[in-house]
Amino acid sequence: MSIPSAADIAPSPVAKAARYDAMDVLRGFALCGILLMNIVAMGTPWATYFPPLPANWSDPSWQVWFAENTLFEGTMRGLFTFLFGAAVILITRRGDQAGRAMGVADVWFRRCLVLLGLGLVNFTLLLWPGDILWVYGCAGLFLFVFRKARPWTLVVMGLAILATLSIGEGLGQQGSVQAYRDGLAAHQAQLDGQVLSAEQQEALEAYTGHRDYLWPPQADLDAEAAERLGTYPQAVAWSFETFADWGLNGWGILMILESIGFMFMGMALFKWRIITGERSTGFYLAVMGIGYGVGVSLNVAEHLAIWNSGFSPEVWWPNYTYELSRVPTTLGHLGLIMALWKARVLFFVGDGLRAIGKMALTNYLCQSLIAAILFNGLGWANQLTWAELWLLCVPIWIGQAIFSVLWLKRFEYGPLEWGLRAIAYGERPTMRRAPSA
Repeated sequence: MSIPSAADIAPSPVAKAARYDAMDVLRGFALCGILLMNIVAMGTPWATYFPPLPANWSDPSWQVWFAENTLFEGTMRGLFTFLFGAAVILITRRGDQAGRAMGVADVWFRRCLVLLGLGLVNFTLLLWPGDILWVYGCAGLFLFVFRKARPWTLVVMGLAILATLSIGEGLGQQGSVQAYRDGLAAHQAQLDGQVLSAEQQEALEAYTGHRDYLWPPQADLDAEAAERLGTYPQAVAWSFETFADWGLNGWGILMILESIGFMFMGMALFKWRIITGERSTGFYLAVMGIGYGVGVSLNVAEHLAIWNSGFSPEVWWPNYTYELSRVPTTLGHLGLIMALWKARVLFFVGDGLRAIGKMALTNYLCQSLIAAILFNGLGWANQLTWAELWLLCVPIWIGQAIFSVLWLKRFEYGPLEWGLRAIAYGERPTMRRAPSA
């Protein structure tokens, strides 16, 4: 019996003709939105979660906070994660159809390992502790065995994961309310000059913890700045330790599970030909209307309640509804971009988004590099407001669109996309674009 060669086992890369332009446009849009979310943490202290309090509707930075949390929080990453799940089917189906399961597995797991390595580069050398590639690499390792599952099975599994996480988050926040109330009472007793008991001292920590969440102590901000904005080795160490603090502990596990849930739904959306842009314009308009109608309405209700309470932890119910609002809002974004794409009204913006999306890996890491240069190298860190940071996204988007369009006029792949394919498939694909006849 003859032993099959590597060429017999390994599937071939996705051909140019098999690419879905609509998915590249979606990916580019998601990547631009991810920068909106990331740039605030890149340009302000990591320990801060809000613009300077008190909240004020007339403050552009608080307007950005509200827009971010009602339209973009979790949804740009959600759309990007949908697309990652869809890629499982896109990459593996040709090999599966040819009966090359061993080669398909080899390609997919190599891709995941490369993402883990690039994630390590991102949260160390590129100084971005909010990296998502590490999470995707870990989550991707669990997807392969589910690639042949039926779409509804994938959706049910994805929603079950998200529902479980939501219940856990909600119960955790709801259970902390009494601790906060006890801490607030202990704080008032302390202000009244009472000597606190050991039990009251312990309860006080819940109050001070929330206070520091809203108003981080200046000493903590100064300590962060000394490391983050010190020498390059200091900044690398800070970035690694900061990522490890969330990404390599229980919160990181929750992020991986959440990503798996969205990836399952992305796989289903691919099988239903929704994320590929193959449905009608009317279908996508309906997805947009229902998605935004449910998701944005819930987001607005959640964050108005949080705002009106003075950001009190006693408003616990948004922890239960976070995923319930996030999923439909993400679908609303998908419906909007697909409807605009199919109506051919995106024009040069669509071309730019498609180019950015086709080079998404390169552009994602370039965003970290640009931020490191601006905020660490040029000293812009902690100098700009939230609103000014959002405005800074515009020239970065334009620059990445121009770079991507010009690059793809000469080359078939972005530089990191070429490297990923070379490692995953064990052969170097042709880089230069063939001259037009």
